[in-house]
Amino acid sequence: MRRGISVFFVLFGLTILTGCWDHNELEEVALVMGMGIDKTEDDLYKVSFQIVNPGQVTGGQMTGDTGEGTSVTTYTETGKNIFETTRKISTQVPRNLSFSHMVVLVLGEELAREESLFEVMDFTERYYGFRPTALVLLARESQANSILSILNPMERIPAMKIEETSQKTTEVWGETPSRNIKDVVQTLSSDTKSLSLSGVSLVGNMNEGQKEDKNKEAVPESYVELSGVGMFKEGKLQGWLDDKEARGMAWVQDEIKRTVLTFKCDENEEYIAAEVRYSTTKLSASIHDGKPEITVDIRGEGPIEEAACPMDLTDPEIIYQLNEDFGSEIEQEVIQAVKIAQEQEIDLFGFGETVNQSHPEEWKSMRENWDETFSEMDVNVNTKFFIRKTGLRTKPLILQKSNNEN
Repeated sequence: MRRGISVFFVLFGLTILTGCWDHNELEEVALVMGMGIDKTEDDLYKVSFQIVNPGQVTGGQMTGDTGEGTSVTTYTETGKNIFETTRKISTQVPRNLSFSHMVVLVLGEELAREESLFEVMDFTERYYGFRPTALVLLARESQANSILSILNPMERIPAMKIEETSQKTTEVWGETPSRNIKDVVQTLSSDTKSLSLSGVSLVGNMNEGQKEDKNKEAVPESYVELSGVGMFKEGKLQGWLDDKEARGMAWVQDEIKRTVLTFKCDENEEYIAAEVRYSTTKLSASIHDGKPEITVDIRGEGPIEEAACPMDLTDPEIIYQLNEDFGSEIEQEVIQAVKIAQEQEIDLFGFGETVNQSHPEEWKSMRENWDETFSEMDVNVNTKFFIRKTGLRTKPLILQKSNNEN
């Protein structure tokens, strides 16, 4: 009998204790899709929140034209710290901020140069509501507020457009690797690797980009685009890698998924291009006379996608030479990226981690002065590229034209 009564009270207690202690009703929540952090002249944080307008995003639709007005509004507040702004914003937004759907965090370049990211990222990791998978980008030559304020005709939620652009660029071009909040925090906590963040720039006039009418233009007067990779040292921005230098860094970090290699033909001013569809990078460390040395081995392969050169792609010797040429292109990109990083004494590649893993005892004596050691160490680059296909056409049209003329 007593056992039956105990079971009854346990089951009754379970029914009244179900639910979420911190639940919010939907009409009480403001969904933050993007967040930007800048610094004011008064040394205050200026934080921008891109918030969804529920009435303009209906039926779960985030793209297309669903009604009059913009789908988001960007609110800005200042404060002595970031958490303070999330509460002060209540004077403008009569709802509780929810960061559970946030997809992008943009940091202003001036903020990144003047203040260590350790303070900024502390809030994003400490506050329970943040998604660790939210993308982190660096506003290049502009403020984060400006980047978040630009509307886009292809995506009703600008923050989602920025995220999708970054993901697609990482997948098919490779110059601007994606970093999320978790990646940034882990790298800042490491003493064997320095942080790198992809940049995003404003092109055109910001005021024009904030108008809803711009979504009806075939050629937008203003937009945002990914631009280079920022190099950090001790949490502060030191400089930028651009174009092939940025891709050189991605090669070493084994972050190339797909990209395009192009070089000029010897015979004329035309080019030949191959798509890299597979690549892998392996790092190894050795110690010679007490000094570390890094070897970078890169292997890539893919098809010829365009050939405006008068060469016979059925000739094995020509294919062999093209493999050498494409491999040389990769090697030069890597060498240039390593050179710039060594000049800045910024180990973006994790060479220190490679030395630590293979030579832990020697690493103990190098650890304290690693930046200087990194800047002087020898880096050997070995690359191999293999053409797997030549497409549906084996002989370029220009070669056929030359043969007909002869």
